[in-house]
Amino acid sequence: MKKRATRYPGVRWHGDVLYYRVSLAGGKRAEIKYGSGTPKEAFLARQERQDHEDRVKAGLADPRKRKVEEHAARPLLDLMREYLDHIEGKGVSNGHKKNTEAYIREGIRLCGAKRILDLEPHRVNRWLSDLSLSARSKNARRTAILALCRWASDYGRAPRNPVPSGLIPKFDKNADRKRLSRAMSREEGQALFEALLDPEKFAGGSDKSDKPKQAARDARERRVFYILAANTGLRWREVARLRWQDFDLDAGVVVVPAGQTKNGKRAELPLVAPVVQALAQHRPAWPTSSDLVFSGQPTLKTWKRDLARAGIITRHGKGDEESYTGYVDERGRRLDRKCLRMSFCTWLKAAGVDLRDAQRLMRHSDPKLTSGVYTDIRISNLRNAVESIQPTDARQAKNTSGRQTA
Repeated sequence: MKKRATRYPGVRWHGDVLYYRVSLAGGKRAEIKYGSGTPKEAFLARQERQDHEDRVKAGLADPRKRKVEEHAARPLLDLMREYLDHIEGKGVSNGHKKNTEAYIREGIRLCGAKRILDLEPHRVNRWLSDLSLSARSKNARRTAILALCRWASDYGRAPRNPVPSGLIPKFDKNADRKRLSRAMSREEGQALFEALLDPEKFAGGSDKSDKPKQAARDARERRVFYILAANTGLRWREVARLRWQDFDLDAGVVVVPAGQTKNGKRAELPLVAPVVQALAQHRPAWPTSSDLVFSGQPTLKTWKRDLARAGIITRHGKGDEESYTGYVDERGRRLDRKCLRMSFCTWLKAAGVDLRDAQRLMRHSDPKLTSGVYTDIRISNLRNAVESIQPTDARQAKNTSGRQTA
């Protein structure tokens, strides 16, 4: 590399890069890379660095402070990558690492931060408040930014914590408008599974296809997808990532690898006879163990159309003007893709399965999730429970009145 002197003492070019020389506090001389810029700027940086080294040598300055200041002057994205390596070393899942990176990148961009000290509390608060997201999603982004700033302060990447947690209040999850799901009844579930075996529902009508045979094959695959989700409680994303090597159909077991579950833990779940039968029919003649079981997960539009084919909801219009009646009930609950997991939990409750067993099957850390959030107890079920404690005469009177009305 060709070296060229400049008109400024101690500064020279190494190719197209500027370097300057300083005398370190320990007595040695060093050549420091300055980078791009002008020789004058490099000379001013040299004077500042030399002054600091002289102060350290005289015992008037802390040598560690200069190192921290240099880290704080680095691009914030470089510090973010160091932080991601730090949390990866602590054993976090790949999903957690990817989400953390996405949240931090979003915060850096929307806060207009170039350096770590550019992350100021008022900028972070404004960024989070302007998001059209739930309180839970905002709190996840808050946690990611606060953890980055705390790490930078604790590990010498910043002279102070630029965003103390006490200045960034949490968002109240209870104030959110909840998006509720409802469970399907056993009859609705059976109607959905049977509808996807009817070729007439895919050969014409409003969903005309150039390849009706392919459409019917896709429908049969979705049927197996729905049956597996509704009888194991697996999430849609978990079902879509399953491979044939994850199944032991002879033993009736599916094993979900740790890297594919939400909590990052390996899950081993039983398969009932209808699920095993559906999978056996769906399995190709010579599958490779690493082959995916399903070509993908159904889209929300396809899911709604399948519900309409089963007569569970009613479809109106086509294309962009497509709408549905019955997808949202009078209480604001939706038959969304989460409803199959909720249906599984509700069916366990209706069958009298012990709460602890249901919690293990649902893979919940808190039984309140199993009994409260994912169990859809209908008013009719509660009414039967209340009537069961009424006096015998009152129940006989009700039954007699019901027969007279009929």
